[in-house]
Amino acid sequence: MNEETEITDEVERNPDIELEWGGEEDLPKKKRGCFLPFWLWGCGGGCLLAMVLSIGGGIYCVGKAQAFIDPEVQWPRLQKVLPFDERPDHMQLLYGMQIFGMENYVLMDFGRGFTATIYYFDDRDSEDAEEARQAFFNPELQIGFMGMGEREDEELSTIRIGSRDRTVMRFFQSNAGMAFGNEEFETASSGPSASVDITSEEDPGLLVVVFMQGGAKLPLRDEEIRAFFEGFLVD
Repeated sequence: MNEETEITDEVERNPDIELEWGGEEDLPKKKRGCFLPFWLWGCGGGCLLAMVLSIGGGIYCVGKAQAFIDPEVQWPRLQKVLPFDERPDHMQLLYGMQIFGMENYVLMDFGRGFTATIYYFDDRDSEDAEEARQAFFNPELQIGFMGMGEREDEELSTIRIGSRDRTVMRFFQSNAGMAFGNEEFETASSGPSASVDITSEEDPGLLVVVFMQGGAKLPLRDEEIRAFFEGFLVD
């Protein structure tokens, strides 16, 4: 069992501050202004991964990038969001990011050949989680990253994981517009996908895992999704 690394650069989530003349009043919940638009979260694993890695590359050039790609830093942070006893030995954590009340982790499952992108929206004082939930699980939302990719054949249903049923959106992520005529890239970056709401009942935020199997043709089976979560502690 791997010991959890002590993290000294823990990300602080600063609350929104508003100064007014006069006495204190109850303020409505505010949006954090998450620096990526919410339609992006629902566009599927292929373009999500591309966007995440692009952001990572930019951050690497200007600052503390090493922590974002350091598994000894990111695994303990992921463990607080999606608990586990031991790190799944068949998965590689490619990337982790914590910014503006949103956490994002990218795992590669080499055993089953798919990418799992994990999103956590801390909804202590904003409406970000509910907006993100609509983006992930609205069957009518088909737009992809920058309008170049899209979700196709969307199907909203449930899947039994842990002790209860979870909302799942199955779709085919098509990134044809991002391939610029490169058929090999189009095939590798498109494929059957599924977004699963794995939020615990006590959490007012949102925890979603987006699966994408690039280059595959058949939809992800329930058994494949359940097998992923066997390495984690879900209620």
